[in-house]
Amino acid sequence: MSADQGLVRVSDSFGVRRTRTGSILADDGTNYQVKWDDTDEEELVPRGAGVYVAMRGSLRFLALSDSRLFHGVFAQEPLAVVLHLLAESSVPLNVREIRERLAEFGLRNETWARHGPRALAVLPKWPNVVRRQKGDTLAYAWVGDDLPELPSEAEPDPEPAPPPAPVSKPPSSPAKPIAAAATPAEPAVPSAERLRRQMSAARSLGEVARLLTLPREFVAELSPEVVASALRRVAAEDRLVAGLLDALTASGPIGALTEELAAARAANAALQSRVDELEEWWTALEQSTDPGAAARQPGS
Repeated sequence: MSADQGLVRVSDSFGVRRTRTGSILADDGTNYQVKWDDTDEEELVPRGAGVYVAMRGSLRFLALSDSRLFHGVFAQEPLAVVLHLLAESSVPLNVREIRERLAEFGLRNETWARHGPRALAVLPKWPNVVRRQKGDTLAYAWVGDDLPELPSEAEPDPEPAPPPAPVSKPPSSPAKPIAAAATPAEPAVPSAERLRRQMSAARSLGEVARLLTLPREFVAELSPEVVASALRRVAAEDRLVAGLLDALTASGPIGALTEELAAARAANAALQSRVDELEEWWTALEQSTDPGAAARQPGS
């Protein structure tokens, strides 16, 4: 077993993600014999959930062992990350597949939206990157020898809290290369109207969830009715989602909003009923005070 074969054990204690890395010395099919990096101690680690194997130096190993550093490296050198991803792939990848692979490694949608367009802008023209036709889209493959080095240290990409600058002005150059590459990648700064249209078109819970992870100033523009409508549309096509939605709306903020809307509708109905009643009284009063009304009454 090569010492380059690394193991990452991931545990989650009270919402805190903890990782431990080591080198695999042997593998009997049931257990890994691991030498831990932090103590040089050896231990038998059973295969199972939370135990991952990846080559040291690979993108997967970096993402598993240090998620924050992985996001920081992508924020600092997104093109280098994409090139490493292509080099590690056995098949060419189109833009959608690049995003999906990085998402599998844990890359947040917000991090991709902020920094991914920089990589896509130059990827088609980068040396040792070739384009291949894949169905009706273009895919990219790395055919070179020497890849750009990934930073060994990087400022961790901050948690999703977009800076105010992108709000006041649209993105500059990345928008055109994305369109030229026929990529489905979302613009870094969508308009509120575009977001409403996307929510109206969303047909899966994953789409709705992805849209709701956009910067909060855009999501805040959505009315509760828009979000509820998207969820109801998904629920109508997915019985499992419908059950989950029923459970969610039974309590919590959505349930409170539903009750508030129901109360408002009831109050509005009661008010309309009162208006109708007053109009009837007003008509009767007009007839009783109209001198010609009595003459028109039968038998008077």
